[in-house]
This record gives sequence, structure tokens and C-alpha cells, in this order.
Amino acid sequence: MRMHRPASSLIDRLVYDDEAYTLLVTFRKGGRYLYRDVPRATYDALVAAPSTGSYFNAELRDRFAGAPADGRRRYPLDERAA
Repeated sequence: MRMHRPASSLIDRLVYDDEAYTLLVTFRKGGRYLYRDVPRATYDALVAAPSTGSYFNAELRDRFAGAPADGRRRYPLDERAA
């Protein structure tokens, strides 16, 4: 598991699970979303991007299956957590 706090006005925290290929994104204005089937290379590029928010909007937001993370389960979209 990898955690990153980017210098971003949009994103507060990123948590990536290497085994489940899931990315949990916590937004500064509230809300947490879990994206599934995110390759490690995509997470690495997000962390390294000059603008985390711009990269997220262009490369992740509408390209990966995502759902609000309700906090009841650690990885709500991961079948292993069901």
C-alpha cells in the first residue's frame, strides 16, 4: 500500500493498493472515491505529475471505474472485501 499527499488544490490524499490495483482519492472539498483496475504505472505518473489535479482529470477521472468510498469497507469495489 502506498500513500501520497500531493501539493494540490483538488486532491488531499492518494492511497494505492498494489495487490488490488485500487486507488482511493480523497478530495480537499470533501468526498472520497475508489477507482479500480488502476495500473501501478498510472499511479506513479499521477504522483510524479507537475499538476496532480490536471493529470487526474485528464487521465483517471473518466477512464477508470470509480465509486464513492463510503468508509464501511476498506476497498468497497474489491471483491475480496465483500
